[in-house]
Formats: sequence, C-alpha cells, structure tokens
Amino acid sequence: MISFPWKQFCILMLSLFLLIGCGSKRYAKKGLEFEKAGFFEKAAEMYYLSAVKNPKNLNAQVGLKKNGQITLDNKLEAFMEFYNSDEIKDAVYKYIESVKYFEKVERAGINLDFPKEYEDHFIEVKTLYLERRYIDAYAQIDQEKFSQAEIILNEILILQPGYQNAEELKNTAHFEPIYRNAKELLEVEKYRTSYLKFQEILTKLPNYKDSKELSDLALSKALITIAVVDFSNQTKQKGIEILLQSRIEKLITESKSPFIKLVDRGSSQQIVSEQVRVLEGKVESQSGSITGKILGAKALLTGEVKQYNSNVTSIEKIERKGYIKMVIKAKDGIKDSIIYKKTRYFEYNQNNFLSIHFQFKLVSSETSEVMVSDAISIETSDKVYYAAYDGNKSNLIPGHWEFIDKPSVNDIIKDTPTDRKRLDDLFNSRQQLQTIEALSKEAQISISQQVVLKIERYDPEH
Repeated sequence: MISFPWKQFCILMLSLFLLIGCGSKRYAKKGLEFEKAGFFEKAAEMYYLSAVKNPKNLNAQVGLKKNGQITLDNKLEAFMEFYNSDEIKDAVYKYIESVKYFEKVERAGINLDFPKEYEDHFIEVKTLYLERRYIDAYAQIDQEKFSQAEIILNEILILQPGYQNAEELKNTAHFEPIYRNAKELLEVEKYRTSYLKFQEILTKLPNYKDSKELSDLALSKALITIAVVDFSNQTKQKGIEILLQSRIEKLITESKSPFIKLVDRGSSQQIVSEQVRVLEGKVESQSGSITGKILGAKALLTGEVKQYNSNVTSIEKIERKGYIKMVIKAKDGIKDSIIYKKTRYFEYNQNNFLSIHFQFKLVSSETSEVMVSDAISIETSDKVYYAAYDGNKSNLIPGHWEFIDKPSVNDIIKDTPTDRKRLDDLFNSRQQLQTIEALSKEAQISISQQVVLKIERYDPEH
C-alpha cells in the first residue's frame, strides 16, 4: 500500500506537470493571437516561452518555427539594408543580433534557415568597421584621450579577439594615465602613493616602460627603516619588557607592509645608549640624525612597560545541599516510587586578573619628530566555576534542606529539567584556571599587534 507521504509527493508532481502544461498552452495561445494580428516577433517570443516550458508542445514548436523564421528573416533583411547603404556599424550589430536570435531559438530545439551568404557580407562589413575603429583608437591615443581609446579598443577586442595589436594598445590606453600619475606623485615626493600606482601597473604588465625601476625608487624613498631601542620597565615584573620587545620585532619583521623594515638588531645594539640619550633630549636632535645614519634607520622605536599588575584569588569552596534521587521498583504492577536522599556536594569558584600598561614612540631619527605614539592598556582575566561530588552525580538533584536526618517544611527539591541542566553544566565546566603566564602572553600578543598595526597605518603623506 502506498504510504501517505509518497501519495502526497505523487499528487504534488502531477500538479506541477499540469501547471507546466497549462502554462505552455497559455503562452502558445497568446502566440497564436499575436500571429493573427501580424506581430510575428512577439508571437515567436510567446511560442518560445511555450516551447521552453513544455518541449513536447507541438503547437509551440510549429508556431516558433514559422514565426521565428519570419523574425529572423526580418532581422537579416534589416542587416542587408544597412549593408547596402554603407551603414557598416548598424550592419555589424544587426548581424550579431540575428546570430544571437538564431542561437536562442536553436536552444529551444528549433533550427531556422540562416543562408551562408549573409555571413560573407558580415565579414566584409566587420573588416571595414574594425579598420575604422582601429584608426579611431589610434587617433584618441595620439590626442591623449586614453579613456575614449580604451572604450573603442574594448569594442574591437569583443568583435574580434586578438585583432592586430589592439590588446597592446588597450594596455597603453589603460595604464599610461596611471604611469604618468605615478611619475607625477614621485616628483612631488608622494612616494607611497607613487609606489602603489606603479604596483598597479606591474601586477598586470611587469615590463611596462621603466615602471619597475621607478617603483623601486619610490619604495626606497617611502621605506621606513626602524631600529628598536631596548624597552624599559618600571614594574617589578622582570623580563616583561624583553618579551614585549621580542614580539614587536618579530611582527615588524613579518609585516606585509612594504613600507616598514626592521634594522638588524646586532647593529642597533652598538649604540643603544646614544639612542636613549637622543630620545630623552639629553643631546641635540642633530645627534639623532647621526645615530639614524649610522644604523641605516629612519626611525627609532622606544617602549616602556609602565604598569604590570596580576592577582590570583584563593579558590572558594562552597557547600551545597542536594538530594540523591532513588527509584524503588514496585512489584505486582504497582507504580514505582521515588525517594530523595539528602546529601552534600560542593561548588568551587576562582579567578585571576592581569593588567599591563605600555607606552611606545616611533621617532624620526632625522628630525626627532614623533611619528607614532600611543599608550596601550590591556586588562584580562579568567574564571572557573564548577561543581564536584564524591558519589554518583548522575542521580544528584539540586535543592535545599534544613536537617539531614529529618524532614522539614523548609526542604526544597529542585527536580526540574532546568535545575538539573544547570547542575550538569557545573559538573562539566572547566576546572583548570588559566595561569597568569598564559594571560600575560595573551596581553603581550595583543599589545604587540596594536603597536605594529599603528606603525603600519602611519602614512606621512596623509
């Protein structure tokens, strides 16, 4: 016997087929009405929709064959009128329109008659049209009207991919304005923007004129080479400044920004004391320039850990009162009984806390100007709150009781799904508190990322 869901499916599919059939018939009927009125292209469109909806609709196929051929013939006739009157652009696009129409009807399973001689005429006018457009494109480039030239060349390449050197001319029309703009930016010392413009060219055309050489020049001017001054530490947490400095140096080294680069640490250590004196203002700013030149650094990065506070609370053990649920199986068909035995379990609570306050400056070694500076404060903490029980916790029910050995009106048994779930969640909660060392590492990573991000976002041109 057919199951009810399968019967529903069969009914649904039958209804769908009927709807498709009805839709196809409606379109065919409309097609016939348009055909009688002499609107053959509109009639062909209705027959086409009918045939698409139901390829087995014979009326749709016959109607599409007849009216589609009339429509195609009209389009080809218009093509010939343009051809004979030397309106070559209109002729080219009318022929393309005719081909597209022919292919559309063909996809519906109907083959129309498309005489070969029309293609010969099309090749003739397309050749003439491409030649004229090619000359127009050259003229636009000569007049430095690059956007207009690019439009023409795109048209040419759509009509005939690979036409002469149209692809090369199109690249010139597109990239020459960018190239000139990049050179202008280089001349006015907008090195970063200039570099990015040249890169826009080089990603597509690696050998376009001298873009590679000029790009390298722009980058060398835009590049900020950074020497890191040993960070200082005003807190009692030994070594925290070394860890932070190491992380920041690593992130600078790994930075994807083309405009920042870390100076070799071995070289920078040779004159750390001189750097500090310059940055503290104990010598004249001119010495900072000398320091930077010795290091090959355009900027000096300093940092200071101002505060480091951590706290781990003692674990708090809280006694809770509950019940062990026991089911007593009955005999002789009598209903099972449930008893609740009073018991104790424990909940544990502990948390820790960490805060770090860090300040940094990126200072020009040439002018002593502060390029980037910020004070970053990070606060983070972790907390565990869980339950534990020595017995079988699967039957443990939360609640409250006043006396363990006798009943009381104040006793409460919380044997509901919500209360049981809450207790289960506590038993399954994480019990291992995250260490201060782990929190400190997270804070250092966050500080380092913020420092390097701010340096990466520094743009002297804006």
